[in-house]
Amino acid sequence: MTTFAQKIQKMESLIKIRQIQLDQQIFIMQQIQTKKQHARDELLRCQRMYIQGIDRLNQERQSPERRMQEALERSIDLAKSLWHNKLLDLRAVEEEERAQEHSIRLAHKNLKMLEKLDGRYTVDLNEHLKKVEQKQLDEFSIQNARRKF
Repeated sequence: MTTFAQKIQKMESLIKIRQIQLDQQIFIMQQIQTKKQHARDELLRCQRMYIQGIDRLNQERQSPERRMQEALERSIDLAKSLWHNKLLDLRAVEEEERAQEHSIRLAHKNLKMLEKLDGRYTVDLNEHLKKVEQKQLDEFSIQNARRKF
């Protein structure tokens, strides 16, 4: 087996490994996107809870009794705190997503680099085989010419 063929064989296994790594990075990205969607849903839920609390508090302030005003104010503070925490969680997941996008780009770049190198090795092998074939044809022609004389 020629060195070119050996290089190509090695490259094929390396390309498979890089493809698996890329697939793993993409799978992790899908998990992060699911996590991001969940964080976004939680953020919206807390936002609705806060807005509903404000509406109830406004209604309570308009009523002459105002028995629940203090409790509603505390619940609004809690909802606002939860909303803020969920916003921070969402930002953290978005930062994780950006880091994962970078990892995917890097894995994709590594895969393409190996595929390009494999292509070069294949071209080199084909050129080598053409040279060997031409050499054999030349030798065959010389032998035929010698036989005729």
